[in-house]
Amino acid sequence: MLNIKQRQQNLRTYYRFYTGDIDGIEGSKTKTAYKNFQRYTGLSQDGIYGKNTNNKLIYVIKDLQGKLNSKGYNLQIDGIVGTKTLNAIKDFQKKNNLTVDGIAGTNTYNKLNQSGPSSVNYRYPVNYINITQYYSNNHKALDLGWSSNYGGKNQIIYACYDGVVITNSYASDAGNYIAIRHDNGDVSRYLHLNSRSNLSVGTKVKKGEQVGIMGTTGNSTGNHLHFDLTKNGSRVNPIDYLYVYSDQIVSNACKNSVKYN
Repeated sequence: MLNIKQRQQNLRTYYRFYTGDIDGIEGSKTKTAYKNFQRYTGLSQDGIYGKNTNNKLIYVIKDLQGKLNSKGYNLQIDGIVGTKTLNAIKDFQKKNNLTVDGIAGTNTYNKLNQSGPSSVNYRYPVNYINITQYYSNNHKALDLGWSSNYGGKNQIIYACYDGVVITNSYASDAGNYIAIRHDNGDVSRYLHLNSRSNLSVGTKVKKGEQVGIMGTTGNSTGNHLHFDLTKNGSRVNPIDYLYVYSDQIVSNACKNSVKYN
């Protein structure tokens, strides 16, 4: 749980929800900031700093730090606004002709979310491509299976594009998973890995570099990769952005569903 000074600093940096002094006192301005942040992020608006508010506040700052890292900064993604994060925001603002105030507001986020390369050909994150579940409103991802003829159930999982590791963790639903923020600001996630990836947060990876091994950890009924892609804060259908490369094999069942590089 963030202490009060950390909460105040995070809430000031993120859209200036907090406007008071960083004094570590949970006064009326701090409680108002809690409530406004809760309203903005879709939480229950009770003005009480509980677990959900704490987790969301850490998450938005981690996301901010990841976006800054995708622009060339080398921040520790810890969800806490410290001197290095503030300096990175100000430096980014200065370089982009924005008001240099250290506040990540609408203009700063608009610049951070601008794409880098205009055209990105994401590579499928497995070398044997067998789509076992497609994207839908209830499943905003692709599930990729395996074949005993091509690597078996312990397929190697690869980064779909260049980027920086922003998460390497375990969750009850996702199991062991890793998330990568790419050089254009997009985020890809790789769920249900058989074990924690050996790539630490902040590690730079290249397209086609191994990030893990297929598994069935978390809420999973069998070995597969759950792969999702986020663009500008929203999950998109990965099949619209993924391409098959010449060294990859596509199952007969989905040959007409995929695009080729």
